[in-house]
Amino acid sequence: MIGKETFHKISVVFLYLFFALSPFSISLCQIFAGASLFFLFLDFTFQKKIPYGEPDFIFWILLYLSFLITPVLLFEDTDWKRTILKSEFGDVWMGFLLLHHSRLTRLEKKRLKRAVEMGALFLIGCGLLSLLSPYRLAPFVMDGFQYLEGRRLPHQLADFMGISLYLPIGFQSTHLTYGGLLALYLPSLMEKTFRILKMVRRLSRYRIQISFLLSFSFLGLFLLFLNQSRSIWFGLLFGFFLLSLQKKVSIKKYLPWLVFSIVGIVLLFILLYQNNWLFQRAIDDLFAKRSLENQRIWIHKMNFAILKDSFLLGIGSGNYPDAFILQAIPLVKGLPELYYDLSITPKSHAHFDFLHFWILGGILGCSSFLIFIFLKTKSILQVSKQAFFYIGFFAILFAGSFQCYLLDDEVLLPLLGILCLLPKSKRKREERKEGTTKKNRILVYGLLLFWILISSMGALYLTKTPAKDLFIHRVRTETNFPDKLGQSSLNATFAVVVPEGTREMYFKISGCLDHETNFDKTAKIRTTPIQLKIHWEKNPLGELPDTLVLETRKRESFDQDKEYRVQAERIVKTETFLNPRKLELVQVNPKDHLGSGIEFIDFGFRFFWKGERPVLPIIEISGNCD
Repeated sequence: MIGKETFHKISVVFLYLFFALSPFSISLCQIFAGASLFFLFLDFTFQKKIPYGEPDFIFWILLYLSFLITPVLLFEDTDWKRTILKSEFGDVWMGFLLLHHSRLTRLEKKRLKRAVEMGALFLIGCGLLSLLSPYRLAPFVMDGFQYLEGRRLPHQLADFMGISLYLPIGFQSTHLTYGGLLALYLPSLMEKTFRILKMVRRLSRYRIQISFLLSFSFLGLFLLFLNQSRSIWFGLLFGFFLLSLQKKVSIKKYLPWLVFSIVGIVLLFILLYQNNWLFQRAIDDLFAKRSLENQRIWIHKMNFAILKDSFLLGIGSGNYPDAFILQAIPLVKGLPELYYDLSITPKSHAHFDFLHFWILGGILGCSSFLIFIFLKTKSILQVSKQAFFYIGFFAILFAGSFQCYLLDDEVLLPLLGILCLLPKSKRKREERKEGTTKKNRILVYGLLLFWILISSMGALYLTKTPAKDLFIHRVRTETNFPDKLGQSSLNATFAVVVPEGTREMYFKISGCLDHETNFDKTAKIRTTPIQLKIHWEKNPLGELPDTLVLETRKRESFDQDKEYRVQAERIVKTETFLNPRKLELVQVNPKDHLGSGIEFIDFGFRFFWKGERPVLPIIEISGNCD
C-alpha cells in the first residue's frame, strides 16, 4: 500500500543517486534527475497539491520562456520540433529541480549533502584515473574497455619518473566540464574538512577522518590545477573573495599559510610553464589578444553584431548558429582569408552565459537571469555558516563570462540540484543574528553585476579589433612551436636581426587556401596563383641569407579538435634559391597537387648564412596569399 510519503521518499532516493553518481555519466545524471522529478510530481498529485514555485524558480522558467518570443512571432516559419526539443529550450525541464527546495526537510537536505560529498570523492577518483589513462575514460568504457581506432585520445601533460600523465577530465568529454564539476563538488569536501578541523583538537577520533578529507581535498585542488580550466580557477577565487566580505578575517592569523601557499603555487606555475607545452599554451592564451588558438574575438564580434539587431526580443531558441553564419558571410566576402578561421570558430553558443541568454531571450531573458542571480545570492548569504558549500555557484557565474557553463547539462543539472539544498529563507531576526545584513547582500550582488558589466565591456572591446588585422599567418618551427622571429619577418618594415653566429634557421608559414569558398556557396578551385615576395635587397642591419631551401607544403583544412585527429600534411615541392640581391617572386598554381578537398598551401623556409651578422629578409605576403 502506498503511504503518504512514499512518492516523496522515492524522489529523494533518486536525488541521492543523482548527486552521488553524476560524475560518472551525463546519461545517469539525466535519468536520476528525471526519475526524481517524476516521483516529485506523483507526490504532488497524490497529495492533491499544486506545485509551488518560489520566486527563483519562476524567474528561471521565465528565462527559458523568453527564448520562445521570437519563434512565436514567426510561428509559421518556425521548426517547432527543433525549437522545443533540440535547442536551449529543451533544458527547461531541469529547472523543475528547484521545486525540491521547498519539499525537502532539513534532515533530507543534510543527508543529500553527504551524497554530494560522495560524488566529490568519485569525481576526484575518476580524475586520478584519467590522469594515468592513455584513453578517454567515457568512450573506453562504452566501447567495452577497448580502444577503437579513430577515437580521440587525451592530451598528454608530461612524463614523470617514466609515467605518462594526461590532462585529467574524469568521465567527462571536455576538461572544461570536469573543471566545472570540481567547482561544484569540491567545496562540499573542503567545507566538511574545515568543519571537522575545529573538532580535531578536542576529539582524537576525528583525526583519521580529517587525514582522509585533507588528502582528498588536496588531490581535488591538484587535479583542478592540472585540469587547466582557467576560468574555473579564477571563478573559485572570485567566490572566496565574495564570501570573505561576509566575515571579518584575521590576515595576521592566516598570513604564514597564505605566503606559503602563494610561493608554492608560483613555483609550481614556473616549473610547469618551463617544462610543459600544454601549460605554456594555457597561460600564453590569457595574454594573446590575437591568438589563432582562441577564436573568442570572432565569437564576440558575432555576438554583438547579433545583439545590435535583436537586443529587444532576442533571436529565439536554437537560432544562434544560423545568426552567426549570417553575420559571417559578408565578412568572408570582403576578406576571403577569414573563411577558415570563422569556419573553425565554435558557432553553437556565445561562450558567455549572460550574453547568450540576452541574445536568445532579449530584455526579458536578460532581466530574468539577473533577478534569478540576485535571489540565489540572497539565499546563499543568509546561511553564512554554510555558504562555502555553495561557492561553486559564484565560480560558475564568474567562469560563465568565458564559457557557457549554464548550457552544459553536466554542469547545469548538479548546479540546480545543489541550490535545492539551501535552507529555507530565514526571518530578519535570524539574519541579523548570523550577521547577514541587507548591506552585505547588496555589496556582493553589486560586485556580481559589476563583474558581468566589466566582462561584457571587455568582450565588446575585443570586437573593436579590425577584421583585416585578425588574419595572422601561423609561423612555426620544425616541431610546430611558434617562431617569433619568423612571424616578425612577415610584412615587416625592416629586416629582422637574428642572434649572432646563427648559420641555419627553419620555420613554416601557414594559411593560404587553395579554394574559393564562403558559408553560402560551394567551394571551387582558385584561379589566381598563390604568391609571396622575398626582399633580398641589400640591408644595412646585417647580412641576408646566402641560400634558401623553400618547401611547398599541402595540409588538410579542418579543425583538428572537431575532427579528433591531427591535420595531415605533406611536402609536394622543394626548391633552392641563391640570394639574387633583389626582390624574388614565388608563385604556386592552386591547381597543382590537389587533394581530396579544401587544403592549405603552406611554405617551409630553411635559410643559411655565412656571415657573422645574420638578418632575416622581409617576407611580403597577403591575407589569402593573393
